[in-house]
Amino acid sequence: MEIRKIEEKDLLACIKLLKDAYSFPPYNESFKENTAELYIKSKYDVCKENSFVFNKEDDVIAFAFISMSCWSDGNQAVLEEIVVAPDYQNQGFGTKLLNFIDNYLKELNVKSIMIWVKNDDRLLKFYKKHNYYLADDFVIMFKNIKK
Repeated sequence: MEIRKIEEKDLLACIKLLKDAYSFPPYNESFKENTAELYIKSKYDVCKENSFVFNKEDDVIAFAFISMSCWSDGNQAVLEEIVVAPDYQNQGFGTKLLNFIDNYLKELNVKSIMIWVKNDDRLLKFYKKHNYYLADDFVIMFKNIKK
């Protein structure tokens, strides 16, 4: 098993992982034609320098996209996407990937990491276990645009 920088050859596996993982609760997503491909390719284009895959033998079992920016106190990272294949969830692979990312970002002198998480007890518990916290003064808001 290894965690390594993402490469273009990994994108098809990441697309499949995204579709598989998001088809289960709490997301229950069903991607429309080519939307998963467009999403993964756009994340790759923006984030490829700081993004990773977790391989078991020759299979990608998890991936993470990280974007970088700068804020008032220094470098900031946004964990844009982290996905673990459903068959490998609850086995420590997400923890290993997050720990790898933390160490990588420390080497880059990143001061903070931001992530958007679905308001789901299982997910919140996982990220809280890894020292992420709910910010009292921030919310994420959405607006649907209808034709």
